[in-house]
Amino acid sequence: MSSSENNTEKKRFGKLRIFLITVISGIIIGVGLAVVFLIIRTKDSNPSGVMKSDVASEVSDTDDKDGNNTPDASKTDSKDTPAETKKLEVSSADVSGIVDSVMPSVVSVKCTQVKNYSRDPWEDLFYFEDFGYNDDSLSGTGFIIGQNGSELLIATNNDVPSNAEKVSITFCDGTEVEGTVKGADSYYDLAVLAVDMSSLSSETLNSIKIATIGSSDSLSVGSMAVAIGNSLGNGQSVTVGYISALDRKISIGGREMKLIQTDAAINDGNNGGPLVNVRGEVIGIASQKYTSYSSTKVEGMSFAVPISKVIPVINELMNRVELDQEDKGYLGIEGKDVSDSYSKTFSMPKGVYVFSTDPGSPADTAGIRAGDIITEINGREVVNMQQLKEILSYIKYGTEVEIKISTKGRSASGYEEKTITVELGKRSDYEKTR
Repeated sequence: MSSSENNTEKKRFGKLRIFLITVISGIIIGVGLAVVFLIIRTKDSNPSGVMKSDVASEVSDTDDKDGNNTPDASKTDSKDTPAETKKLEVSSADVSGIVDSVMPSVVSVKCTQVKNYSRDPWEDLFYFEDFGYNDDSLSGTGFIIGQNGSELLIATNNDVPSNAEKVSITFCDGTEVEGTVKGADSYYDLAVLAVDMSSLSSETLNSIKIATIGSSDSLSVGSMAVAIGNSLGNGQSVTVGYISALDRKISIGGREMKLIQTDAAINDGNNGGPLVNVRGEVIGIASQKYTSYSSTKVEGMSFAVPISKVIPVINELMNRVELDQEDKGYLGIEGKDVSDSYSKTFSMPKGVYVFSTDPGSPADTAGIRAGDIITEINGREVVNMQQLKEILSYIKYGTEVEIKISTKGRSASGYEEKTITVELGKRSDYEKTR
């Protein structure tokens, strides 16, 4: 082959090599670009931050055994779950069912005092009628606590019927009848009113019922409370709130009470009415006295007497029978109140401190001695001498009573408790022997 032909062949081979290199390079570049494009498309097809395994895990972990989705707040951010936030909102409860259940037990109480005022003699020239008139009526609330053979019994505050000459009671059907004070206790601010059953029609008897009593000992702060009462004397109304505190110590008139605090409004006229729980059970007795004490500068602070604390008192008031003076039981002690300050200062139990016992009296015979402190009688707490006398005045002589005393001993507190049985005597029998 000539040199010219050889040069021509080399040029052709060079061009072919360049062409092949160009084609191969193009293929490689094309494949590379395709791979990059596919990687980018694949990455963009999955939302960032949410993996399929996370979604699957969240669904499987939050589905209950019935297949219902129950979101778990611990697995999601609150900002991404507005539905969950909405579920945590608390709405006002409908208490109409509670009210319907309790209202037949609630009554309005109206008490009237009649006062006679003396006049200047010159006024007699112009007035010929008797110058007596009804003082402003006091309104309150009560609830039906029980009945005996002939009486319907109603619990309320002592402040409501105190010193009243006329007590009117209005039931849920609008029937108004006259009532009487069966018994009262000023220390606990409690009273039991009685209505003659024969004064009530069958329609009224069918529309009312005895209240269901709950336990104030099992209450929890934050649980719902409903107050029903004759607010401002305008008829029954309902306020709803929560138990704000328990055993709240309130001191009035030298004595300390442990009360239920609630933000359910208790206004004038609500006093004596029931504070009930979500089951419609009475857990406290509303007291306007202590609400007023809390100051007009404070809102949302109302108080009620714990029902479990005063049930023994109410039972005793319900069963009181008026006795003639000569039939009243006689114990035979001289005593003095152990006040709150004495109790705290000298670590003494609250009650009646026995200064002395009459020789041969029921107390002396039973073993009560000077220095003992009477704290209970028939299961009812005794806190002062006036209360002890009042309780005994409704127990007939010859009746055995159980009296709890604290006597000086060797215990850590310095006092030991014991219960003794005492048969009450007849005062006239012991007065003859003095």
